[in-house]
Amino acid sequence: MPTLSPVPSPRPARLAAALATALLLQASTVLAQSAPGQAATLDTVNVVAEDSDSYTVKHARTATRLDLSLRHTPQSVTVLTRQQLDDMGLYALSDVMGQVTGVHVSVTDSERINYVSRGYNITNFQVDGMLNTFGGYIKTNTDSALYERIEVVRGATGLTTGAGDPSGSVNYVRKRPSDQFAMSAGMTLGRWGNHRLEADIGGPVALDGRIRARFVAAKQQSDSFRDVYRLDKDVFYGIVQADLGDRTLLEAGYEYQSPETSGVTWGVVPYWGADGKPAGLPRSTNLSARWSQWPIVEKTAFARLEQGLGRDWTLKASYTRSKRDTQGEVWYGASGYPRADGSGVGAFIGAFGERGDMQVFDLNAGGPFRLFGREHELVFGVGQSLRKGEVPAADFDYADSYAQVPDWRHWTGDVAPLQIVRHPWLSSRDELKQRAAYVAARLQLADPLLAVLGARYGSWETRSWSYQRGADGTLLGTTRGGYAPDDTLTPYAGLIYDVTRSLSAYVSYTDIFQPQNYRDKHNAYLEPVVGDMWEAGLKAELLDGRLNLSAALFEGEKDNVAELDDSVPEGSLPDGASAYRSTGKGNKVKGWEAEAQGSLGAHWNLSAGYAHTVIRNRLGERQNTTTPVDTFRLNSAWRPGGAWSRLSLGGGLTWQSGIWRLGNRPADDYLSSGKTYKSRISQDAVVLLNAFAGYRFSDNLSAQLNITNLLDKKYYNNVGFYDGVNWGEPRNVRLSLRWKL
Repeated sequence: MPTLSPVPSPRPARLAAALATALLLQASTVLAQSAPGQAATLDTVNVVAEDSDSYTVKHARTATRLDLSLRHTPQSVTVLTRQQLDDMGLYALSDVMGQVTGVHVSVTDSERINYVSRGYNITNFQVDGMLNTFGGYIKTNTDSALYERIEVVRGATGLTTGAGDPSGSVNYVRKRPSDQFAMSAGMTLGRWGNHRLEADIGGPVALDGRIRARFVAAKQQSDSFRDVYRLDKDVFYGIVQADLGDRTLLEAGYEYQSPETSGVTWGVVPYWGADGKPAGLPRSTNLSARWSQWPIVEKTAFARLEQGLGRDWTLKASYTRSKRDTQGEVWYGASGYPRADGSGVGAFIGAFGERGDMQVFDLNAGGPFRLFGREHELVFGVGQSLRKGEVPAADFDYADSYAQVPDWRHWTGDVAPLQIVRHPWLSSRDELKQRAAYVAARLQLADPLLAVLGARYGSWETRSWSYQRGADGTLLGTTRGGYAPDDTLTPYAGLIYDVTRSLSAYVSYTDIFQPQNYRDKHNAYLEPVVGDMWEAGLKAELLDGRLNLSAALFEGEKDNVAELDDSVPEGSLPDGASAYRSTGKGNKVKGWEAEAQGSLGAHWNLSAGYAHTVIRNRLGERQNTTTPVDTFRLNSAWRPGGAWSRLSLGGGLTWQSGIWRLGNRPADDYLSSGKTYKSRISQDAVVLLNAFAGYRFSDNLSAQLNITNLLDKKYYNNVGFYDGVNWGEPRNVRLSLRWKL
């Protein structure tokens, strides 16, 4: 029998396990009583069920897989609807996440972008609730054209995603075909040579609408405010749905994303000059070779079968297979300190490639049931994700002079290509497998009292192979690695009390684990790090569900964090590694959030949120100083009625508190001594304004102007990384024309 990993609070775990047994017995009774000929209603997969003009939705499954309203979901959830994405002109995921309450977009360079929530990076992403486990230091900056909405849950999400940090999860909800034929096309022109085309067509195609399809495509090419940087992006998505019977739905689709970039950065813009004073390099600085590239091609095929079982129960089987290829090379000047004569800066140089293959399967059943005279809801299932990665072997070499920026003052990006020899054999490969069984339930304990309980029991295993080869590719040896911690039980518990018909109070405990590749003095792997999050707050659903309000307090901590074991000498393990012990508490995060999403009236949409988050280590020292403690975001759109009904106006405001990090600053005599000392690089609190205006010429044709960073504020969105800074984007202007049928 596998042993369970420790969890901070055993009571929710025991309760969830006991609940799972009782509810599964109840579910089997319900299913057995379902008459074969009894009508069943499948879960709505057609997004037109929601108000398509709103900034909110009434129900979301991302947090628990249960069909809960936002008010009855005992976690903080932000939803960016299609209307909001279009109003704000949000195409790339980095732009989308920059409008989510409590999320900070941390930009390492032009391609490596992280999203920080409640003190930790978000590493779990889902598409239609199916886990996307592609990891690594570079992720696809996903295009939003394919999705009807994007849902972001903050806090621990172990019930639905498995391993990770207690930060949150992002779920993309794909567009689906509707029962009516619809067609649209759009064109966008913008600053820095930006031009983008979109097309979206879908509806019934055969058998009186029992077969439906939808196809979406986008093409974008653009330069950047950074010199020599270039984007060329292709996006395609297609889906076909078929009603195989009155209670059977089959859908299959394909998704392709290829954001090809060149002139990419690999780091920061140098902040200090060799004289120890700020170098003052402009926002357009990009000391990259024109051929530097970090291309990604992602191809995804997916299928889902839904079968009605009677009594409103549904069985779902889903499968996704994704392939991800990247092969690039970079030359980027970010090392050293600029000198007045144009010298002093060196380049970071690298070449890489990876082929990834991910398969995810999920089978679940869910629906309502009656117990003790009340109606409840249950979902239970099993799932598996398997990700394989291959790294082709490559060699390159260069002279020391090749890595020097000849004159940073007059940079053109013209650098001789890096001479790379790419071999037909692998240098390494790896594999990550997760398996789990899960159960979640909504229990109506009393008329005003609701419980949401769940548990996930699963395994996590990684393996790796590193190959040593001769010059001709002959295999000389293989180094094997990997580990598999004990199976883990992840609990979920929430209580919701309806104070009134529109106001609820809630409290929840959520949990997630993160395996760690450390061993103790007995050469056994340590238990996974366990991250938990407690949350309590109020949620209101007003104006017949068109406006959702929430306020939350939260506190989280990591347990079982590895610490070096000083009871034995370093390097004492059989392979020469050092021993660790799992006795430490990790970082502790506290904060609060307030949010509004939806419509204030028939013509006025609103999205606003304030977040205050502080994370400290076990010594009480503040961590993540490059993540603002306080953020506030406000976006609004107004479409007047009457004679002005063709007009739309809107705008937004983003405010965040200051950030800082220590860097190595040259001493006054640096040119002769080479000495540096620690000094802060800071960005004070910053306010950014956005605006848009649109006009509908007819029922089919409209135009919209979007301006971001309206006041052209100069600011850094990251500081201190490799002693440099990353500039935020200057004022950007885009004009869009859209035609729809």
